Amino acid sequence: MSNNVFTIFNHGTDFHRDANPNELISQLSIVMIGREARIVQTGERTEENPYPFKLESENPTYFICEGPGSEEVSAEDSESGVHHAYPGKFNPILGIEKGQGQSQNRGLTLKGPKQYWLFGERQADEFQLSFMGNTPEVWRQMGRALGNGWDDNVYKAVWMLIHLKFEMSQPIDTVNIIGWSRGAVTCLKIANKLFEVFEDTLNVNIFAIDPVPGGYTSRTLDMLAIPPNVRNYLAVLALDADGGNFQPTDRTEIKLLAPKSEHSKGGNPDSLNPEHIKPHVHFLPIPGNHSDVVNVNLSHPLVKNSATLCRHLAWQFLTAHGTPMAEEFKLSSDEVNQLYNEMMPKLSEIAKAASSGGFLSIVEGWKTERAVRKHRGDYVREPDKYINEHHRLCALKQDYSPVPKSDITFLPEEWTEWKESKELDLPKEQSHLQLMGITA
Repeated sequence: MSNNVFTIFNHGTDFHRDANPNELISQLSIVMIGREARIVQTGERTEENPYPFKLESENPTYFICEGPGSEEVSAEDSESGVHHAYPGKFNPILGIEKGQGQSQNRGLTLKGPKQYWLFGERQADEFQLSFMGNTPEVWRQMGRALGNGWDDNVYKAVWMLIHLKFEMSQPIDTVNIIGWSRGAVTCLKIANKLFEVFEDTLNVNIFAIDPVPGGYTSRTLDMLAIPPNVRNYLAVLALDADGGNFQPTDRTEIKLLAPKSEHSKGGNPDSLNPEHIKPHVHFLPIPGNHSDVVNVNLSHPLVKNSATLCRHLAWQFLTAHGTPMAEEFKLSSDEVNQLYNEMMPKLSEIAKAASSGGFLSIVEGWKTERAVRKHRGDYVREPDKYINEHHRLCALKQDYSPVPKSDITFLPEEWTEWKESKELDLPKEQSHLQLMGITA
């Protein structure tokens, strides 16, 4: 097993590692080969020993982020024996409960005349506080409504990678990230923060399942722009979720972040992408609603095929990029084709079954047809024959023809200064699925 590949699992709103073992993020994390990266408390915190914490295991290979607004579960009640709660309740680094007037990390308290940096005469600024894990306390219901707390997941994941690479000398060069719903949006937020810290000295691969920020959540650049450290971004979009609050970030919104470097416009000398290849980006529409695509037990019987296909795609994507798993969820191209063919003549029936019903729901909002269903032809050639390009690939046993070089590499004029953020349009053609590790 390679220590070079690190995998991050991001649960969606209200979901966590113990919520449902058949939900896709849980199902895949359960069969991970390797050790989970966690900071654990080894004793009571005292003035003599303010920092009784340690990394749970040597050379960990994966990390789990609980979903915004998810319930708290004790170690005794958790199947994995891990105490966890919604992001925002605990210090994201140490797991200490927030509040109670805490304004600094006692483990990092400075002695002598520099104490003011943390407390006393001067107030620590936002960067100093976040650096110590003292991020704002979050109310659980705000996590459910707005996704509050997911930035703690971002900070925790990036801090762990910094710790493993620089403190533990773990030779990580590839980070695979998978998430569903707000967890899928969190994948991009983590990738953007990793780019700020590591530039493109890490290769990032993202499998995003129905990335939905939420109808009342402000959409920021870090959830809409794919940074240059991302090698592959493959997103599954549920065709039939019709709640206005459940609109995904699709091809109409996602952009590429222009390449930039603290070193020069020539790039980082330690870059793992010296040829400046653009991220491979592909969106796959699939029948069903927001929950149908991640759990056959949550799905209407007509859409169980979608959950099976999504699981196959996620497993194949992760394992193709080095994530080791103890269970195989592979389907043959003929099996994939059959599952799609069973759904193709029933798309209208599936859409009706997947609908939230009515014109207005308190949770889902006004009934609104997704743009991806209105314009599925923008995502697949011959939409009257094929649901998406994965379906087409498995039916015809062929992928796209070559695309222009300008769509493959970043051009010199597209580079920007390090302090600037410039967005670029996605290439007109979707990237080859086979380049992303999807062969069937």
